[in-house]
Amino acid sequence: MRQRPKMKVRDSGMPDEPYWESLFDVPLILSRLDIRHFHDVAELGCGYGTFSVPVAKMVSGTVYTFDIEPEMIARTTDRSVGLRVVCSNRDVMEFGFSVQVDAVLLFNILHCEQPVRMLRHAANALRPDGKILVIHWRYGETPRGPSLAIRPRPEQIVGWGARAGLEPVGDVIDLPPWHFGLRLSPRDD
Repeated sequence: MRQRPKMKVRDSGMPDEPYWESLFDVPLILSRLDIRHFHDVAELGCGYGTFSVPVAKMVSGTVYTFDIEPEMIARTTDRSVGLRVVCSNRDVMEFGFSVQVDAVLLFNILHCEQPVRMLRHAANALRPDGKILVIHWRYGETPRGPSLAIRPRPEQIVGWGARAGLEPVGDVIDLPPWHFGLRLSPRDD
């Protein structure tokens, strides 16, 4: 049964692919997040496959990637031929991830209207000892990113994580030129 996507992240328009990909140092980001450590990974908002494809080449398991835009699913599917990538057109905010993985990637997406709910869905998709890996645009002037009125700072994400039963693992990660990163893990209550 095909699910009709409903969730649209605020200010989520995508620029053209070459420009978008010029905004990230993907190898640096994945290295600093220690992505090789994980087996199966879920990614919310695959976009052009900017991260999906390199992650699939680095992990030993499967990358499950979700997007509400059929064009983004099609592009990521085309780019990931021969890799263990499963692309789904799914509204995760409505239906959850429906997978169990070692890591969930929430990259440039926590400016959504319900970040705590999104973090709860991500936490529910984790296997024991799993991690949620977050990157977002730095607060301040950047060439892209949501308006500063809705752009989260690291401490806001940590606060939302606490409300979702998560705690930070380590410090804020510097991801030049335009991003920061966080690792979140379910609290042992």
